[in-house]
Amino acid sequence: MKKAIVLLTLLVIGLTSCKNKETESIATDEDRFEKLKEMHWMLGTWTHETDEQYAQETWSRENDSTFTGYSFIDEEGNVVFAETMALELKSANLYLTVASAKEKNKKPVTFKLKSSENGQFIFENKDHDFPQRIIYTSPAKDSLHAWIEGSKNGEAKKMDFYFSKK
Repeated sequence: MKKAIVLLTLLVIGLTSCKNKETESIATDEDRFEKLKEMHWMLGTWTHETDEQYAQETWSRENDSTFTGYSFIDEEGNVVFAETMALELKSANLYLTVASAKEKNKKPVTFKLKSSENGQFIFENKDHDFPQRIIYTSPAKDSLHAWIEGSKNGEAKKMDFYFSKK
């Protein structure tokens, strides 16, 4: 009888601990996607227009772990810059991969999310020539401010890009 009670107790403890581990795993999976969810505001089409140029950046949700983007700058009817982008959750990290859409021989460059405080998402790749950082933020509703920065030829450099939601 004592053996039966001990076995029953061990069975209940075993089942309970398995159930708790399953719940922990689900919470961990939800936490993994939190950084990508924080960037949902980026989805859609963003534009910037001046007399000289038209710039557009468009982001789409591919699945629970990937957003894809396309950006271009048009000057007087000629596309002078174009790139594709992927924002991907891999393991517990968020990565931004950028590839030139005009230069076929250029390899994609991947930046890792280093910080996401105060609505500012900083992606970094210290090994890249320029830029070493790409930053995205939404300073106001329906606006996107992105910039690239780093060192080029030993000199600090920064380029800003301001967009409005289309």
